[in-house]
Amino acid sequence: MYFKELVNNMGNEKENQKRQNTIRFIEATQELIETDGLKNLSIRKIADKAGFHNSTIYLYFKDIEELILLASIKYFNEYSKNLSELSSWKLRPREHFLSVWDFFAQAVFQNPNVFYNFFFGKHSDDLTGIMTQYYELFPEEREKYTPQIEDMYYGKNIWDRCMGLLLPLADVAPGIKNSNLNIINDITVSYVKYLLEQKCQNPDLDSDMLTDKMMQMLKFVIN
Repeated sequence: MYFKELVNNMGNEKENQKRQNTIRFIEATQELIETDGLKNLSIRKIADKAGFHNSTIYLYFKDIEELILLASIKYFNEYSKNLSELSSWKLRPREHFLSVWDFFAQAVFQNPNVFYNFFFGKHSDDLTGIMTQYYELFPEEREKYTPQIEDMYYGKNIWDRCMGLLLPLADVAPGIKNSNLNIINDITVSYVKYLLEQKCQNPDLDSDMLTDKMMQMLKFVIN
């Protein structure tokens, strides 16, 4: 009995140490994104900042790209809080749709490189797993949403996330029909990608102007 308890305690200590090391790597990456920028990150820099050998990263993450995605979720905090507040509002489908997108635009154009990499980078088709893992490590940052917003927020990729917002508008908004949902979603994702690319290439572009362009496009496709 004592031996079994001892083994269990050792296992718990090992899991706790793994969790703490994972958090340290994520926090070190977040600090380096702030000081050095996303494009200047390297395994060596992150490992040095976290206090580990380079190769240790691969004990906790598939690759540096996965680690960067996890670190990037910090930049969702304001957007996440806005969505939580929105969850208590009583809005019609159209107003709800536009409000979510407005909050999204305000977030992504403030940190375009981070969000472009998150939604269009190497592991951008596994966002559900990335976000679930992050909030298990940082539960204090997790907000509460309506089921609809929850499903959207944890969508596996940007295409699924956008579709989750469009579906409630089918046959409600004039421009949205079940027959054209996919093409409208493709247009939406493509335009978001285009605007983010523009901001990444030209950081001085006005974020409010880009937000207005995004919202104009969305109003056009649903009207």
